[in-house]
Amino acid sequence: MKINQKRIRNLERHLPATFQNWRINIGLTDLQRFGAKLNAIGFTADLNIGETVLPSVLGPVTRFNAEGKNIIRRDLPKETVFRQIEWHWTERHGDREVEQTDFRYVPYERYPRDFVPPPSVEMQIAADSAGNKLLVADAFDYAATNHQAIIHSINVVLEIFGECEILTEDLQPIAPLAASRLNWEILPKGAHPWERIKKNIAPIVERAKKGNQGVILRRLAFMHQAVPELIAQGRGGFSGYVVFGFPRKNLYVLESLYYGNATCVFRENWETLSQLTKAEILSGNLQTARIVHQPGWEKEVRRLLD
Repeated sequence: MKINQKRIRNLERHLPATFQNWRINIGLTDLQRFGAKLNAIGFTADLNIGETVLPSVLGPVTRFNAEGKNIIRRDLPKETVFRQIEWHWTERHGDREVEQTDFRYVPYERYPRDFVPPPSVEMQIAADSAGNKLLVADAFDYAATNHQAIIHSINVVLEIFGECEILTEDLQPIAPLAASRLNWEILPKGAHPWERIKKNIAPIVERAKKGNQGVILRRLAFMHQAVPELIAQGRGGFSGYVVFGFPRKNLYVLESLYYGNATCVFRENWETLSQLTKAEILSGNLQTARIVHQPGWEKEVRRLLD
């Protein structure tokens, strides 16, 4: 059963009532037609069975899937939050003009936000009983309690590929697979000059507002100065995140390149952390600390690392 449209809003028009209480899979067949798109969301060119990715952001559905969203609470009183800015001015030193740069935290009032965590629907390369490669997202029991989750999974596939297939265990059985997640790229061991790291993350930083780019780079440079033993950059839907690992201290610092996010600190070993979904990482149940980007951020991070 195939769906060909940009987005769906309900299931009844697309899935027959006879599917009720069936176990269904959201996916796609005939992958040869989608090589470029599969690569764009994080898969390798080989499409090895078991490869699993959180899809890159390509539109509003995949953005919510990877990053979550904020609901502005205009029904609540405003709160004071802080914005870090890069400040430039010119000083006269004798007969010379010298450009100076500093960073400041500027308070401002805004309505509170309720953060809706990302659903973090992942996609995996699998195979049917005949050995044909398939793309599968989530598997669900087709029941009323799962309708919204099923709709979201279908819309993620539709936004990326323009079509989606509903696969059942009876029609195309898919054997359980061990996930081989490709969400992180660990930089080679050894020295990692800041200029090289800065070059790698430049495409992400450049997507931020111009006035925020210096702030983001300053935070990452601060973490780099702590001399981490491991550095990993996010791929696909994790693009925009960098992990600085300190295995001897059992500390792993997850820093976001997205302006306004907080720093998360974990005491999980890297192998465990790298296999978590984005929803699990951001849920707050596993992190040791969450350090908001506001005055005192550097001091609090330094305290944890000392």
